[in-house]
Amino acid sequence: MTQECNAITAAELARIDLFKDDEPAALEWLAGRFELRCYEPGEQFIKTGDPANEFMVVLEGEVHFARDGDPNVFIRSAGQPTGVLPFSRMTTFRGKAWAVRPTRVVVMNASHLRELVYHAPVLAQKLVNEMVDRSRDFTQRNERANKMLALGKLSAGLAHELNNPASAVVRSASRLREVLVERRKHAIALKTEVVPLAAQSLLTDLGEIIAEAARNPRNLDALERADLEAEVSDWLEARHLSNISAAATLVEAGIPIARVEPLIGLIGPHNFEHGMHMLAADFEVFTLSREIEEASRRIADLVQAVKSYSYMDRIPTTEVDIEQGIDITLRMFQHQLKHGYQVKKVFAGDLPKIHANGGELNQIWTNLIDNAIDAMQNSPTKILEIRTCTEPGGVVVDVIDSGSGMTPQVQAQIFDPFFTTKDVGKGTGLGLDIAMRIVRGHRGSIQVQSVPGRTIFQVRLPLGCPEPGVAIPTP
Repeated sequence: MTQECNAITAAELARIDLFKDDEPAALEWLAGRFELRCYEPGEQFIKTGDPANEFMVVLEGEVHFARDGDPNVFIRSAGQPTGVLPFSRMTTFRGKAWAVRPTRVVVMNASHLRELVYHAPVLAQKLVNEMVDRSRDFTQRNERANKMLALGKLSAGLAHELNNPASAVVRSASRLREVLVERRKHAIALKTEVVPLAAQSLLTDLGEIIAEAARNPRNLDALERADLEAEVSDWLEARHLSNISAAATLVEAGIPIARVEPLIGLIGPHNFEHGMHMLAADFEVFTLSREIEEASRRIADLVQAVKSYSYMDRIPTTEVDIEQGIDITLRMFQHQLKHGYQVKKVFAGDLPKIHANGGELNQIWTNLIDNAIDAMQNSPTKILEIRTCTEPGGVVVDVIDSGSGMTPQVQAQIFDPFFTTKDVGKGTGLGLDIAMRIVRGHRGSIQVQSVPGRTIFQVRLPLGCPEPGVAIPTP
């Protein structure tokens, strides 16, 4: 504090909206226990780790708070309370506070808060409401942060998965354009020649064989393919046709030399070259078209998976296929699971659909699978096992990982809000809390069992519809 402050009076407190409804006796009691402090702009008066043992009210000026790891700045101006509030369990501050203008703050030691409830009940009620609002706001912010963190992981994987087929489409489309230009040149050259009907018929037959081969490629090993291509190349060179790159095409299409040899006699070596170039181009055109189709289908499948995962265009509560939801969620993690993880799905297969909010259930599977992947990062074996089964009146889902496990102390806290064993910035400690509340909102249960090398999160969900208004809405 950099300036002198006078004592606070009951009359001055009465001019502040927060205190205006309190009785004169309550204001006198408060004035006798408040200490007035003054701060210059930029002066910090709370830092991380300081004991949270004071209740404060800003009389004039403006104070900014920044919690550790939270990019948001919380502003308190004249008439607004801060610090410890009645019934708060906060013991230390997890952030810093500073004045941004000349500021006057009244401060009361937290030891008086229990008396405050009796001596100033109107103020106490306002402070309890403030604490509830603060807790709700803080929880919602952290829930959003938790979801954005999970979304970031999924988005990174999806971006990679989408990039591969998208890049394949671009490459194949570019090469397709080049091949079509080359084919056009040879087609024009051959069109100026007189081609017998027998040759035209043979070229047509070879083209159909090539088209079929492009749709259904032969399964040749590298050594077998090399031997066959060498044989065709030798045959072409013996006829001074070594500039034709048709050897690979004939081999891939399974066309024997004896099938194309009559074409030389029908149209001559020069036109034969043009014909072979056209057939090779046709084969590449069909192959590239297939690649573009497959890559485009992969993109469409991923987009559909995202749509199914988020339950876009569907009513919040509907008949949900649990196993399908788990499959779709696993697809969201496909990029992460490629790196040494083994996935075992032991599905019942005949699992009945349940009436639920599909998007919220997918959030459960997301949080459990994400935690399992993190738990196995440094494990020699990385086995993610998911089991489903039925029980009377409901279904059971087990998510099992082969990580290092959790101590009994960690298991006792694992569902507590903001409890996390992850490094700073890698988790908010709300993933399992959210999962727990969604499960309870569907009148189900979730529990954990853990020993070194095996952790099981077991989710039980009833078949019936949740009671109206019970399910936890997605913020």
